[in-house]
Amino acid sequence: MKRFRCTNRHAGESAMARKSKVTVITYNGVDGACAAAAVLLKHPRAEVRVSSARGIADTFTALQDKQTGCIHVCGVGVTCPWGALAAALRPVQNNGVKVYWHCGRGYFTDDQEENFGRLCHTRFMDAGTNTAALAEHFGVSHTREGQWLVELSWHDRHVSGHKGPAERSKEESDWLDLIDASLAQYFKYQDRDPYLRCIGKLARQDFTEDDHVAIEAFRRTGYKYLLHGGTPAVRQLKERIQRCADANRHIIITGESGTGKEHVAHLLWERSPRAMGPMVAVNCALYAGSANLANSDLFGHRKGAFTGAERDRQGKFVAAHRGILFLDEIGELPPEVQAKLLRVLEDGRVTPEGADQYEQEVDVCVIAATHRDLPRMIRKGLFRADLYHRLATLRIHVPPLRDRVADIDIIVAERLEILAEEGRTRKLSKRDFARLREYAWPGNVRQLIKLIDRATLLDLSIKEVLEEEQALGVLEEEEGQKGEVLLPSSREDVRPLEEVQRRYARHAWELHHRQHRATANALGISENTLRYKYLADG
Repeated sequence: MKRFRCTNRHAGESAMARKSKVTVITYNGVDGACAAAAVLLKHPRAEVRVSSARGIADTFTALQDKQTGCIHVCGVGVTCPWGALAAALRPVQNNGVKVYWHCGRGYFTDDQEENFGRLCHTRFMDAGTNTAALAEHFGVSHTREGQWLVELSWHDRHVSGHKGPAERSKEESDWLDLIDASLAQYFKYQDRDPYLRCIGKLARQDFTEDDHVAIEAFRRTGYKYLLHGGTPAVRQLKERIQRCADANRHIIITGESGTGKEHVAHLLWERSPRAMGPMVAVNCALYAGSANLANSDLFGHRKGAFTGAERDRQGKFVAAHRGILFLDEIGELPPEVQAKLLRVLEDGRVTPEGADQYEQEVDVCVIAATHRDLPRMIRKGLFRADLYHRLATLRIHVPPLRDRVADIDIIVAERLEILAEEGRTRKLSKRDFARLREYAWPGNVRQLIKLIDRATLLDLSIKEVLEEEQALGVLEEEEGQKGEVLLPSSREDVRPLEEVQRRYARHAWELHHRQHRATANALGISENTLRYKYLADG
């Protein structure tokens, strides 16, 4: 590949342009952040923008009406059509703006270099990293700050011959994790501001206590709970998660099984002011038919409260103090426990089983999740309306995969990359991707990932694994089936008689518009029995 070094550092750059406002366009990554910071060493007031290779034409389109003297592009590639880039650049340059495209890593082909040369001023050199190229161009490569940025940029895993984690100093590790933590805010919440702030911090070498908190939170989960895809629906979901997390209120997450509700709950925790507190996860489906178990597990119990209670137990609410309690499948929570949960949400006081009064006040934010139609359950008397409204001030709905089919290619590509890192290489044809897009995906993202894993691990074709899925039929539970069947059709459907009686009585009460006397007469029991046995706390 033909290479040349720019001998005149500011060739073609007028004195007026140098004094005018400078705009920097960079990309996501360690080298991208350090390269932009190198420009800020020379132009501390420059505006920094972030672009992908695919979106670079759109980035220039957004700059057409902006006042700027010159634009420096820090090694951003081009995967959009060259015609689109040329069309976006033309109005910018017609306004007298000079565009300089820098590259220090030699990843542009000869044809690409020729295309760049026709569109803008190129500054390509063999410098190892884009940061080194920018530092050389702006004359800061021999300063302490410039040398530090270049050294840090070599740790970018996409740089040929990068050093690797074993050679990092503690200071370098902290800065590299801060870059990753700020990038994660975009990939998780569509929030660019942390990354832009990080670039400024790199230029100033300004590391604060808040940065230590950010990297500590990032180190716990990294990129584990990313939501896959790039459709407008996913971007809107990420933005909604950001706003809800910042609000620090109780939240309810709805969506079909397999859509990623648990991922959303973790993202809410990571972004919230409670990120340094605990996150305690509970699967309420384990409590179906056992109010005693739910009460003991959620609120704790005193020794001797019931048979087998041989010692005091701290409940999940106390364990989640100053953090988040994630109640997954809250639609399965027994009705009598729903009432106690509501009281704790209202006053923050936890009364363990076997105690006469509350014993501890807790500061807990509840995130609830369900694939159930809770309003329908409310109408059937299976879920408390007051609890629902207490939780549902903030609501997040996770869309099913069939409503964002364009994300399938992205999800599959990411999964294949992970499998390749494990030594399981697999390539899919265009027809394979078409077949995946044509399937309904009742199990959503979870089902798609498992199917790709199965096809790769067992060396099956996509057609074969899809036929297996279709042969199994829809395995997802029919809406409203669980807990609403009076006569069980299998052993697994059998519920304690007391639970069935309570649900039946409550449903009858709702049908009689909550008239106790009319309901008791219809059930053939006394009004007191209805009130204090079947509708206790109701």
